[in-house]
Amino acid sequence: MKELTKRGFFGLIYVLVVILALQTYAWTVVLLGVFLILGLKEFSGLIHLNYKTVLLPALFIYLTSFLYHYQTAIDLKVLKISSGFALLVLFIPFIYFIFDKISASMLANIYLAVFYLALPFSLALGIDIKLLLSVFIIIWASDSFAYLVGKNFGKHKLAEQISPKKTIEGVGGGLLGSLIVAYLIYQYSGWHFMLNLNQFFILAVIIVIFGTLGDLLESRFKRLAKVKDSGHLIPGHGGILDRLDSFIFALPFVYVFLLII
Repeated sequence: MKELTKRGFFGLIYVLVVILALQTYAWTVVLLGVFLILGLKEFSGLIHLNYKTVLLPALFIYLTSFLYHYQTAIDLKVLKISSGFALLVLFIPFIYFIFDKISASMLANIYLAVFYLALPFSLALGIDIKLLLSVFIIIWASDSFAYLVGKNFGKHKLAEQISPKKTIEGVGGGLLGSLIVAYLIYQYSGWHFMLNLNQFFILAVIIVIFGTLGDLLESRFKRLAKVKDSGHLIPGHGGILDRLDSFIFALPFVYVFLLII
């Protein structure tokens, strides 16, 4: 019971921090930037990479994305120069590899970390903050309903070798719960989206499907690293990646869907 209380308390703090930060674009940029840095540190530990080698390329991409999406207040020349520097920084690891300063595996891990973390958080800066908050809420709803349904009715394992506790029934419960919450958000939040209700439902389905895959992907990384959690930042929950794995993997698919409709 003590462990459950601790998990609930710190989980509530995490939720409140996200909700409060996503009230303004400035604090959203700060929060996602902090998540990116913390996530890079944890992920670097999972793949045995010095996170300092990937921090600069990732931050350049993130800051360039910020300037691009905030371009109404930024001089176009500044945006072009920053984009150029971001591209150049991405090629620096190759120079280190040429002169045998890093191994081929380290080179691959640098770009894996950049692609896996910097890209989703950078794309998130281009999404309306209320819609971004909705993504978080739908993920939380999916996780909660999946846990409740899976614990009480789960019989068929989804991917037993990767995540033994995850069941097909749990995923179905998470999908149903996310659709209910999506409906409540759309009808009663008072937030104005450039989406109709059916499109919002499709968005929720995308979040659940790819969020579940993101959860499994993170579990796969942890199994390869032979660790239970990605870190110990949030008592009772593990690391920041343990909280954001679904968001990280689902976000690019959310972004592309919003571009298409």
